[in-house]
Amino acid sequence: MLSWTLGIAATAIGLWAGYTHFYEGGLGQPEYTVLEAKDGVEYRRYAPFVIASTQTNRDGQRGLSSGFRVLAGYIFGGNQQDESIAMTTPVLQQNAEGESLPMTAPVLQSSDEMRMAFVMPAGRTVDDLPLPQSSKVSLNDVDWGEAVAIRFAGRGRQARFKKAEAKLREVLQVDGRTARAPALYAQYNSPSAFPPLRRNEVIIPLEPK
Repeated sequence: MLSWTLGIAATAIGLWAGYTHFYEGGLGQPEYTVLEAKDGVEYRRYAPFVIASTQTNRDGQRGLSSGFRVLAGYIFGGNQQDESIAMTTPVLQQNAEGESLPMTAPVLQSSDEMRMAFVMPAGRTVDDLPLPQSSKVSLNDVDWGEAVAIRFAGRGRQARFKKAEAKLREVLQVDGRTARAPALYAQYNSPSAFPPLRRNEVIIPLEPK
C-alpha cells in the first residue's frame, strides 16, 4: 500500500514538474543576448518589446493581485476587438518611480504604489494591438538596451526579491556600473507552477558604459 501511494505521489510530482518545464517554460519572453555571466549574474542586451501595464493603488500582494486582474482582463478579451492575446512571460513589477515600465501619460505615483506589466507577444506593436477597454491599461514600447539580471528559484516573495536586488546592486557597485531606471521584479511562472522550477529575476536597466 505504501509503495502504491508513493508511486502515485511520484507520478503526480513528475506531471507537475513536466507541466512547469514544458508548458510554462515554453511561453514567449523578450529576446535578449547574454553579454557576460558571472556568479549568478547576467549582463544582457534586450531587443525592444511591447508591454501592457497598469498602476495599482496598493503595494505588496494586494497590489500584485489587483494589477494582475486588470492586465489579465485585457489579454483575455477585455479590449475593443474582443481579441485574446497569448500569455507570455515574465510578469513585471516596478515599485519605484521611473521609466523601466514607461507610461503613455504622466501618472502621479506615491511610494506605496506599484506598476505591473505583461509582455506582449513577439512581433506585436503598439499600433496593431487591440485598444484596452479599461482606462487603467497602457500600451507602450520598451527599449532597455543593456540590463543586468539575477535569478532565483522557488516562490517569488517580496522579501526574496528585495534580497536579490540588494545583491545585484552590490555587484553593480563593484563593477562600476550605474542603473538608469528602477529595478524590476520578474516572475516567469503562474502560482500553480512546481515551486523548485519557478523562475524569478530582478532586472535593472543600465546606463551605457
